[in-house]
Amino acid sequence: MGIILGSGSITGQRRYADEVTAFDVTLAIAGTAEDLTVPPTGKTGRIVSIVNEGPGKVFLAFDGTAALTDLALAKGDVYSEADISIVTKVSFIGDTGKTPRVRGVLWSN
Repeated sequence: MGIILGSGSITGQRRYADEVTAFDVTLAIAGTAEDLTVPPTGKTGRIVSIVNEGPGKVFLAFDGTAALTDLALAKGDVYSEADISIVTKVSFIGDTGKTPRVRGVLWSN
C-alpha cells in the first residue's frame, strides 16, 4: 500500500510513494562513510525518516558521500523529510572512532 502525499487532483506537485525500503545499518568501519540505503532501481526517494541509535553523532548526505560537515544527528535524534528527491543514495558517517547504528524508512516512487 502506498503513502499518499497530497490530493490526486493536484497535478505535478505531489506524488505517490509506492515502495518502502526499510533499513537498519551499523557503520562497519569508524570514520568511513558508507551507504545507508538506496532508492529502488528506476525510482526516486520522496520521503525519508531516520533515527540515530548511537553511539555518538551521525552525519548524513543525500545523493553524495557523507562528511563530518553534513547534517548531524546526535544519539537519539530523529530526522524526517517529505517532498525530497533522492536519486542515488543516502550516505552516513559517524563521529571519529564511533560506529553508530541508524535505522529508518525510505519511501519511493
